[in-house]
Amino acid sequence: MKPLIALVLFILISTSSKAQIISGKVINTKRKPISNVNVFIVGSYDGGSTDSLGGFSFKTETTGKQVLQFSSVGYIGKSLEIEIVDSLFIEVSMAAEDNQIEAVTVRAGQLSVGNQNGAVLSPLDIVTTAGSMGNIVAALGKLPGAQIAGENGRLMVRGGDPSETQTYINGILVGQPYTASANGVPVRGRFSPFLFKGTNFSTGGYGAEFGNALSGILNLTSSQDIEEPKTELSFSTVGLGLSNSQKWGNSSLSLNASYTNLKPYNSLINQNITWHKPYEQASGEANFRNKGKHHFFNLYASFAAEDFSFTDYSVQYSQDIKTAIYSDNYYLNSNLVYYLPSNWKLETGLGISYLDRSLRFHEFTIPTKERGSHAKALFKKNANLWNFMVGAEHFYSAVDEKFQQNEDNPFSYGFNRSTAAVFTEGQYRLFSKMTLDLGLRYVDNFKNQRFLEPRAALAYIPSTNHMLSLSYGKYHQDPNADIFKFDTDLKWKSTEHYIFNYTFNQKGQMLRLEGFLKNYHDLITYNSLIPQYNSTFANNGYGKVKGIDFFWKDSKTIPNLQYWISYSYTDPKKLERNYEYAVQPSYLAKHYFSIVGKYWISSWRSQVGLTNTYISGRPYNNPNLSGFMQSMTKAQNDLSFSWSFLLTQQKILFFSVTNILGNKPIYGYEYSPSRNATGQFEGRAMIPTAKRFAFVGFFWTISKNKKDNQLDQL
Repeated sequence: MKPLIALVLFILISTSSKAQIISGKVINTKRKPISNVNVFIVGSYDGGSTDSLGGFSFKTETTGKQVLQFSSVGYIGKSLEIEIVDSLFIEVSMAAEDNQIEAVTVRAGQLSVGNQNGAVLSPLDIVTTAGSMGNIVAALGKLPGAQIAGENGRLMVRGGDPSETQTYINGILVGQPYTASANGVPVRGRFSPFLFKGTNFSTGGYGAEFGNALSGILNLTSSQDIEEPKTELSFSTVGLGLSNSQKWGNSSLSLNASYTNLKPYNSLINQNITWHKPYEQASGEANFRNKGKHHFFNLYASFAAEDFSFTDYSVQYSQDIKTAIYSDNYYLNSNLVYYLPSNWKLETGLGISYLDRSLRFHEFTIPTKERGSHAKALFKKNANLWNFMVGAEHFYSAVDEKFQQNEDNPFSYGFNRSTAAVFTEGQYRLFSKMTLDLGLRYVDNFKNQRFLEPRAALAYIPSTNHMLSLSYGKYHQDPNADIFKFDTDLKWKSTEHYIFNYTFNQKGQMLRLEGFLKNYHDLITYNSLIPQYNSTFANNGYGKVKGIDFFWKDSKTIPNLQYWISYSYTDPKKLERNYEYAVQPSYLAKHYFSIVGKYWISSWRSQVGLTNTYISGRPYNNPNLSGFMQSMTKAQNDLSFSWSFLLTQQKILFFSVTNILGNKPIYGYEYSPSRNATGQFEGRAMIPTAKRFAFVGFFWTISKNKKDNQLDQL
């Protein structure tokens, strides 16, 4: 702990020099301004991008001779040697070239969410999407290739169950990305969108840097801006929030605290379960940032305590059953980026997670402790015609759990597992309009599993606004903790991804069409209703998932209106869990359609939003009928509304409501394991705890510039 404290103190007392302003204008050969040009000082984080008039401006503390780099899709990149003694104004001309390929757009299957060029959504898009309630996961569920299961709120990608998608912060694994849940109470993502400058959401075919995920990767990237001093207050129908940011030279520290209590809300809104202690959470976050001439350091820590209990009818026991959960969740994430000579860059990170949870269900008590860590280091090299990366990482996870009835004779079980991986990837310009990505990842679990995982992507850009790409990858994933804790001899699951993508992208409009195929091997099967200590597990499963994704986003056609349309067709056939043969899994729908609209009304100082999501029926098995997975739920349709009203520049009133039409979704049915007196298996519909959720909040920002507000957090 002392070395960490010493490092933080060293960064806090680091001296800084006076900032200079580098500004200028970028034009083409016809002296017309060029927008969206990336401008930065090579070997530092200092830079910016040009506006609609071609202008740019940024601060820097570097001095002496430097290289200023200019790059933009459709133009020949330019390097300019400068000497920084005082503030500078520079005019630069760039020549058009149809064969420019931007590295971030090469890989099919990747959706960029952030302020970077080519991003599908921005953080503001996420938090202002009606129905998302500021939840990153809920907003991503409105993108192609993604689904959200209403009964648990977790993210699923292209036919994979929720465990097949992993969450990262700055490339470091998050052990517990969701809030606590039980018996159909949906979860939320733990992290607020405003903490991150962007989100790389891969729906498949992702590169060699990431592994241990069969379907998708959600990588949240922290903002690399030093926070300006400000205080933010929030008051809502579900809780309170307070945050404060302070700045010292090139360092900043942000502290956030929040308290959530659903007791007042649940007393006003009818619930489908009986709450004894409605959901209550106390949480806090700290985020320290330091930006130097050649480095950026980010240290993030969070804590959340959750407590709730309720009674719900159980068909398994044919009576009302009480469930109670108390949990403490801790997470620490540190990340250091250091720029080296000759366009090399070192990235290192460490993540540590700890969960202490107690579950009481019926007559049983199940205390669980989960620990995890992830350490990672990689080197990157950027050049004109090629980029290169090499790195290594180590994962550790452990689960200690007990099962006890009436506090007597506890049965203990769990595991410790350790995995190491090395990876490398290179991106090469084959021809003027074609780029090839080749990667390789080696994984070793120090026991009985070793893999080589090849990855490849090919991109062709026939013209500035159009791109065709192909991606392939082989992926493995260790067994889920809820199974591995009972059987530690199971093999890793595997899959291959094949993805074809067409993208049209111009200012204010984007179209994506993507087709995919996934082949599964060694999926885990068991012979009981749910995984338990006496289940028989095996790697006898397999499957195939194919489908098409469509995405259209437009903020250009109608002034003040932004909308997007997302549609996914997914055709899965999987033998897994306790299935009799390969079928469409009960957690997946074949058709998933969303349309999201947001309109800014200047005269009302308001933004209104509407989101409509249609989900086709999901299969379920009715033991009272012959066959298997022979029944289907009704389709679901959810229309949600939001309204953000600026009382003043720094005071916002926000209102949002889901399912305004009052539809009654059914996610599936669960049945008793034994017949009743009439010879039938009693069944029960799985429905939400409440058919709609309404939210009212007031948000107040206090800052020196009197312009900052929390609109990007709503």
